[in-house]
Amino acid sequence: MPRQLPPATSRFTARKAELAALSRALSERKPGLSAIYTITGMAGIGKTTLALHWAHSVADRFPHGQLYVNLRGFDPSGTPVTPSQALRGFIAALGVRPDNIPFEIADQISLYRSLLDGRQVLVVLDNALNTDQIRHLLPGSPTCMAIATSRNKLGALVANDGATPLAMKLLEQGEGAELLACYLSSERVEHERSAAATLVELCGMLPLALSIVGARAAIYNWPLESLTDDLRSERDRLYALDLHDSETTNIASVFSWSYRNLAPEPARIFRLLGLAPGPEISLAGVSTLAGTPLPVTRRLLDVLVEANLVSELTRDRYRVHDLLRTFAADQVERDESVQSRQEAMRRLHDFLLLAADTADRVISPNRARIELLPAAGVSSKPKFSTYGEAVGWLETEHTALVEGIYHALRNGFDSHAWRLAWTLGVYFDRRGHAFDRLRTGEAALQATSRLGDREAEALIRTSIGYAHARIGHFAEAEEQLLQALEALRRIGSEVYEGNALIALAIVYEEQDRYGEAKGHLERAIRLHERHHDRAGQAHTLENLGWCHAHLGEFQAALRTCEAALALFRELNDQDGQADTLDSLGYTYAQLAQHEQALGHYESALALWRDMGNRYDEADVLTRIGDSHAALGAQEGAHEAWQQALFIFDELAQPDAELLRARLAR
Repeated sequence: MPRQLPPATSRFTARKAELAALSRALSERKPGLSAIYTITGMAGIGKTTLALHWAHSVADRFPHGQLYVNLRGFDPSGTPVTPSQALRGFIAALGVRPDNIPFEIADQISLYRSLLDGRQVLVVLDNALNTDQIRHLLPGSPTCMAIATSRNKLGALVANDGATPLAMKLLEQGEGAELLACYLSSERVEHERSAAATLVELCGMLPLALSIVGARAAIYNWPLESLTDDLRSERDRLYALDLHDSETTNIASVFSWSYRNLAPEPARIFRLLGLAPGPEISLAGVSTLAGTPLPVTRRLLDVLVEANLVSELTRDRYRVHDLLRTFAADQVERDESVQSRQEAMRRLHDFLLLAADTADRVISPNRARIELLPAAGVSSKPKFSTYGEAVGWLETEHTALVEGIYHALRNGFDSHAWRLAWTLGVYFDRRGHAFDRLRTGEAALQATSRLGDREAEALIRTSIGYAHARIGHFAEAEEQLLQALEALRRIGSEVYEGNALIALAIVYEEQDRYGEAKGHLERAIRLHERHHDRAGQAHTLENLGWCHAHLGEFQAALRTCEAALALFRELNDQDGQADTLDSLGYTYAQLAQHEQALGHYESALALWRDMGNRYDEADVLTRIGDSHAALGAQEGAHEAWQQALFIFDELAQPDAELLRARLAR
């Protein structure tokens, strides 16, 4: 009776769901059929570890033996085991003398399956390259069970041979800490909890990476914090994930066994993904990066998905594990010329800017535009027919767009960096991403400084000022906006000066400095009228009406806001209409006409909800609660305030504390 299973590791942890699935397969086998299970996943995720741990735990269920072969589909040798070689080993293990084993593979298969017929044997086919390497090794007897592990998904084995797929996932944060504790101790991991959590994250929740780190910490007794320092740098991360005594504990080598099995075209796509600004990227983004048509790009990505080098999040969206992306970045430096890399990154940054501008034109059609850069290498860009589609695309691409700004800055695409940051400003504002607007604005400021572009610098300072105002940093907001205004006046850019004046007025409004705000708005209206900028006029009038209301000039507030509302309706500007309806609601509330105030507030709320403008939705909900309270409807007031508080908390806005205090009264 063969007992060929290699030893199982003593450091096995987690994987309860996967173990349960394998056990169900054993207990629920269909009569007359042998059970076949495929365990697949990316390199280093623990496929072999899981298979062997389970196989040892159920060895007593297979009294006639356990067969095992490492098929070396992904191996340092680069030479996979042939089906005939594997069969000869199995047949010999089942008691047949080597000189009695047939030469022809068809005869080997017949003898192998005859020997297994009626026996209870577990067959573990480890590290397979593809289905063709496995199929001849499957037992035919319903009393047997086969488990195959592979980095490829083995779809043909599922489709044609009835295999049940088990796709392994990355560890959870707590499971990663448990694995570290297997190498160190639970007490040490708990004592260095913060560093341990950081290590799990930097290792991408990948078991092999965590095992290498755990072994290094155990061997050298290094503090875990020192290991996090080694892993923080993407450039040094792969070197840090190497124990230097075996290719199987060198993460770069382990990944290379998958890379070298790729054909040239998918290999090129994979390494170019190392140039992408973040772990997620759209099909259109990959197509632009590679300079290949969408249908061709999809087919090549399908190859990478099959090889578990890329994850398919949706049909048009993909993710690359952080460590694989670092590996891809190494390969692209090695296998692509500097010119090729620069051209690929230029195409991608052109695409991100052009696509973001397309979305921005839908959500803020009347905004003063900046001059875009030529984008000759972009063959396709998203098309948005509605506001919701544009915002939905921006939300989906949020991380890629933000990372794209930093990526552009790091790689010398300064003109792209500041333009993309400016273009995303309205989206950031409406969705409550003030901190992203601030951080990307500060990065973009570096780009404008290197370019020596004074107008671009002023535009970015205006955007930074808006962001500071949103999070209550009024002194910083004022400083940025005053610098922007000085630069814009010096270069004579009056339309942008008018917009900066509106921003400065808003900062003063937030500090109850309505007289100063009014003075800036009166200058802004003259500038916008001079340049026939109707959108600028409308925004100025709306803010001027808000100032009138807070200065007790209620009739002037109503007249000014009605004029603004007419302009916004003419321009079909929903956000401007909502702002103005909110101002009208506030004015009527000050006149103690709370029913009319509620009507205007509710109209503004409907528009902002339709647009997904979270911050202003919460802001007007606060005033809706105030009007309900003034009418004696306390239940309605508390409901509106609770809704507003939930949004402000979600957006980490300082307004939340004021509301929380109000609700506590």
